[in-house]
Order: sequence, then C-alpha cells, then structure tokens
Amino acid sequence: MNSKKTKLSTILSYLAVIPLIILGVVSILATGGGSSSSGGFVDPRPWAEEPFSEDVVLTSQTALRLDAISGTIVVTGTPGAASISITGERRVQANTLAEATTELAKLKVIVDDSSPTEVVVETVQPQISGGRNYIVNYTITLPPDLDVNIVNIGDTTVRAIKADCTITGVGGRIQADAIEGNTSLTLITGDITAQVTVPPAGQIDIGVITGSIDLQIPQTTSAQFDATVGIGSITVTNLVLTNETITPGSHTGTLGGGSGTISLNAGNGTIAVRGF
Repeated sequence: MNSKKTKLSTILSYLAVIPLIILGVVSILATGGGSSSSGGFVDPRPWAEEPFSEDVVLTSQTALRLDAISGTIVVTGTPGAASISITGERRVQANTLAEATTELAKLKVIVDDSSPTEVVVETVQPQISGGRNYIVNYTITLPPDLDVNIVNIGDTTVRAIKADCTITGVGGRIQADAIEGNTSLTLITGDITAQVTVPPAGQIDIGVITGSIDLQIPQTTSAQFDATVGIGSITVTNLVLTNETITPGSHTGTLGGGSGTISLNAGNGTIAVRGF
C-alpha cells in the first residue's frame, strides 16, 4: 500500500475542515455556547420554536447537500421514495419569549432544488446573536440511491444509503449505519461509528482529531487497509489481513484482493474495526 498517499489524503482531509473549525468557534461564540446546558447548568431562558416541513419531488437530481450549523440531523434512505421529505424544528433561545419569537423569524431553512444535479438545504442564521441560541433539527427521508453530503455542528446520523456518503462535523457524534458506497467521515472532536460496505475499488476515509472511530465492514471486503493513531490504540477483530504490519501507532494490510482503500486516522483516540 502507498503509505505516503494515505498520509497525504489524511492531511488534506484535515485541512479541508479548518474553515469549519472557524465556523464552529464563531457559531459557539455567537450563540452563547450553542446549548442550553453546560457542566450541569441548565439555561432557564425561554425558547421559541416552530416546526417546518417540505417535500422535494426529484427530477434529475442525484444528490442531497445539507449545510447545517447547530442541531441534530437524521437522514434515512427509504426504498421506493421518489422525493426528499424534509421536516424538523427551528428553535431560538433568548432572554424573553418575545425576543426569542422575534429572532425565530431570522432563523431560516432554505431549500433549493433548481440545480439539475443536487438538492441543497441550508440553515441561515444571524452571524452575531448577542448570546442567543439558534438550533435547527432535521429529519430527512430520501431515496437510498442519492449521494449525501452533510456539514454540521452537532450529532449527525445517516442510515440505509446505497450511494456515496460524506459527513463533515466539528463536534458531537457521527453515526453512519448500513451505508453501501464510498464513505468519507471527518470530525474534529467526538465519536464516529459506521457500518459500511465499500463498493468494488471504492473508498472509506474516516478521520477524527480527538475521539474514537468504530467501524464495521463485511468480512468479504476487498481493500488496502491503513489505520493510524497519534496517541491511542488500534484493534482489528474478525478480519483476515495479508501483508500485515502492526506498530504501536499503525495497522496496515490487505483485505481480500485489495481492490479498494480503507484509510482511518485518529490524532488522539482509539480505532476499532470489526468484520461482520
């Protein structure tokens, strides 16, 4: 396996999320922490909230792109679906209910289906909010053969997608269940769990700076395998690797015929890989 290429890919993936770190810091400062509780303290200020719902009938689009800011996201592939169903809740916390209600009108969900290739969903909120909290939670169902590309600050779950899946996060948890496609998961701090079937000659690329990676793959997977930690541990179970090399900070080898690539990197944390 070309280890230099793997390391370069990992470095580039981290460089790609540097703007998100900045975005995350700005968002946290602007919203007074992005949460109504911290260290056991529960913010008693009132919330204003409103549900939203929109269906997008697909024409030629083959992908969903969701640019979120703060909140939870759940995306589920639904066999037989011909549209994207987008539901959720917009929430604002402020010093008074009247203030929160006024600010709720400034927290928007924009859905753009004008592109022939992708449907774009975007959270739009004030850049400076004077300590208010702005949160948008999404629940989305869509055809399982749509590519999914998500950016979020908060917990993100994607299930039952038979297409490419890309999730970039700042903090929280990324969960990717029953994915059958090229998969790229990147997180600054938190935990990543994934169950992925990589396509022939496909790729799994997962990186976390501080946190854990828990990956399940079929025992029949064919890929060049490379797992690296800066400070932490790597465990591989229920899988047969040939040309295997194990050091305190890395575990490499070949799964099956080695047609695809699996690259895992944790700066400070743990990596666990299991065959099923």
